Amino acid sequence: MARTTLTGRRAAVVGAGAVAAVASAVAFSPGADAATLTLKHTGTITTHLKTLNQDLVFPTTEVTKVDANTFAVSSTITPGTARGSIDLGGVVRLVTMQVAILPDGPATGGVTFNPDGTGTLAVTQKLKIQIQRVEPIGIKEINLVPNTCISSKPASLNLTAPIGLDDEGASDIFGPINLKGTLDIPAFANCGLLLTPLLNAIASGPGNDVSIALGAAA
Repeated sequence: MARTTLTGRRAAVVGAGAVAAVASAVAFSPGADAATLTLKHTGTITTHLKTLNQDLVFPTTEVTKVDANTFAVSSTITPGTARGSIDLGGVVRLVTMQVAILPDGPATGGVTFNPDGTGTLAVTQKLKIQIQRVEPIGIKEINLVPNTCISSKPASLNLTAPIGLDDEGASDIFGPINLKGTLDIPAFANCGLLLTPLLNAIASGPGNDVSIALGAAA
């Protein structure tokens, strides 16, 4: 019984430590209100296009607001563009594409903590994908798609990331974050009579792995 009691006490202490970590961060966060912690990150979004077996890497900035009472999370990303290519035999470049992520509102979710102080961040981001440029054989002066070439409906991207412990054994809410999920890219529309079916064949579809690597919070 004493062993069980000790474990229970430790869990309570560590759980309280997770709350205290967020609460103290809120207290020292400039401009924060009484119950909200604001975290700012920079990093990259890597999307592996399953059909093409190719990675698209988007630079991004991100601002997260954490409710210190409920641990609810609202996160706004501002991604840049990424460029990829389709090559013939890995030698001759046929097409270069420029792609943008269009967030449909903020990512929302929350953090759940374990008795040992570790936790899991889980959020859902709705988004569309825009193909901004399709350049034949790498000729930047030619763009084969209009600016209306966008996925036909928003996709829901579910992402999770582990929350570890800092050097003092407290929940590390300021450390780097590595979110992972899988994106089903809807069909594209309004890309041109000939290019729409071609782009759907090579760029849309299920099972595209996404990883978001964010540096330590500012």
